[in-house]
Amino acid sequence: FKHVIEPSLVIQRVTAVDQFDRIVSLDGSDYVIGNVTRYTYSLANRIYAKKENSREILNVGLSQSYYTDARAAQYDRSLQSSFDQTTNANRSNFGPVALTARAAPTLGIQGNFRAEYDRQVGAVRTVAASGTFNSSNVLQAEAGWSVRRFIEDLPGFEESLSSHYLNASTTLRTRQNKFGGTYSFNYDLKRDSFLQRRYMAFYNAQCCGVSMEWQTFNLQGSYAGFGIQQDRRFNISVTLAGIGAVPNFFGALSGQQDRR
Repeated sequence: FKHVIEPSLVIQRVTAVDQFDRIVSLDGSDYVIGNVTRYTYSLANRIYAKKENSREILNVGLSQSYYTDARAAQYDRSLQSSFDQTTNANRSNFGPVALTARAAPTLGIQGNFRAEYDRQVGAVRTVAASGTFNSSNVLQAEAGWSVRRFIEDLPGFEESLSSHYLNASTTLRTRQNKFGGTYSFNYDLKRDSFLQRRYMAFYNAQCCGVSMEWQTFNLQGSYAGFGIQQDRRFNISVTLAGIGAVPNFFGALSGQQDRR
């Protein structure tokens, strides 16, 4: 094993953005604050294991950024807790302290963790964790968990904006990829309800393949619902060798399965 401690400092300069207040904000790049310098300092601890080749098995790091304009911390796309859409005259020039961890004990197992701590109010803003498992491309599984906490003294972290989600996906297939299936879901732990569930099965032959998919959506509280509480979809797609996928004529989701 080998242990490496790696400090770093990254300096980034964003030039002035003319008439920023008049830009129609549609995506993340429209929120970039101009005439700002960002200093990001971090400390990483890396552990390497060597068998046939040297490979990183654990990485734990701490990082924080300082902005010459305090507004820039609100729209930093590298942070999970940014874009809170609030204005606060007392906003700090310092961003939250981010703790990150990544572990890969084997080539088929990986895990990630991230937490952001606000030193002004002394509370954790967000926490997220995810993991993947891959067994010779026969069994693939992944899961994720995230929470955005309610912080009474911090604008943008009101109870109505807090969230707590769980998602997972599992795919099982034969070694020749002839038969297979996938099950996935997104679950809202705060409201105790499924947001989406998906069941998919496929069959591949030498000349062609077919897949069937069943999805359920919970649109309650979503802007896409328009009064519809739930939606169910059944999709079929056919794949012809050398030609491609024939989609569902009713506009369903379709796509070609990996051919091996």
